Amino acid sequence: MLRIGIIGYGSRVSHMARDLAVWGIPYGVTAIADPRAAEIRARNDPLLQDAAFYESADDLLASESGRLDGIMIGTRCRLHTEMACKVAPTGLPLFLEKPVAITFDQVQQLAQSWQHADAPVVVSFPLRLSPIVQTVKEIVDSGQIGTVENVVAWCNVPYASVYYKTWQRNYDENGGLFLQKATHDLDYINYLLGQRPAWISAMKALRVFGGEMPFDLQCKDCALREECPESPFNRFRYGFEGQAVEFGGERQWCVFAEGFQHEDMGSCLIEYENGVQTVYAQNFFTRYEAAQRGARLYGYKGTIEFDWYRNQIKVFSHSRPTVETIDFSGSMPHFGGDRELCYDFLMAMRDGAPSRSPLDAGILSALTCLWAREAANTRQVCRVEMPTQPMGV
Repeated sequence: MLRIGIIGYGSRVSHMARDLAVWGIPYGVTAIADPRAAEIRARNDPLLQDAAFYESADDLLASESGRLDGIMIGTRCRLHTEMACKVAPTGLPLFLEKPVAITFDQVQQLAQSWQHADAPVVVSFPLRLSPIVQTVKEIVDSGQIGTVENVVAWCNVPYASVYYKTWQRNYDENGGLFLQKATHDLDYINYLLGQRPAWISAMKALRVFGGEMPFDLQCKDCALREECPESPFNRFRYGFEGQAVEFGGERQWCVFAEGFQHEDMGSCLIEYENGVQTVYAQNFFTRYEAAQRGARLYGYKGTIEFDWYRNQIKVFSHSRPTVETIDFSGSMPHFGGDRELCYDFLMAMRDGAPSRSPLDAGILSALTCLWAREAANTRQVCRVEMPTQPMGV
């Protein structure tokens, strides 16, 4: 049986730890490190019935690393780098949530800590491993559309108010929304192109969310809770969300509050080392059937378009008026990418197999997102490289 330790037992990593079971390979979660260790133990979660509990990663690694086959990190984002650096000397395979870093200093710390480590690292990039992107990769590599010359990509997800209603509204915890969302999209674009970004410019703005309400206001305490379009009352009444109106809980802070550092829209223009240009845009107020996430890749011979929310790829020929459509059926978490991440982590622990979403991809994506943030803040075009002097957060 594979023995797994988890540092930071958040909702995402607990979901992934359960999903490992889909492959039928025996494993167990045998150690948990979390400041809430006593609370987590008291839940009597069957997944954790054989786990030892620790309040710090240092205690877990000191006591358990010699008995473990792998580590999963599911802390809040600002701690991903610190915890991954602690794991590096153990030589254990690592499952690391994204973003792998939220500051330039963290990117450098992570790269230095792991530069001589040879343990596989599976970065939580499900989009690159989803069946849609894997199929697009095959088409691109086959030369069917010729060399990709231009990419236009978009991320308009229907659930993004989570970045204003939950703990993720705290910029210091997650580093902003290029690092939260674009890190996935820029990673799969890097993967499809097989190229490194060279230059980036970017813009961002807060035009819909934010306002004059107190930052710590929750819907349950608001006098406008039956008038506000974002309140549970109206999301239930008009959006048909949930089975009943439920006020309270940690997902209901005011989205129209003052003090947000997050944008609600952003875009960037990237030039790759080989000259390919990419335009990427994201917004955080799209809802329901307006949701889109995907891209168009343009070559001289043809164009590929794909959209996870349509479960579809279209290949447009440029030599004849034909369109090939590939439809995907079924529905899986993160469009099928989560199961592939689970497979890679299991194989890394059992066989030492390499990761298809390795740490260098996570570092490159985080670095690109940090330069996008810097470009947007300074209104400058930035070179995508490790900074040679200390950078602000």
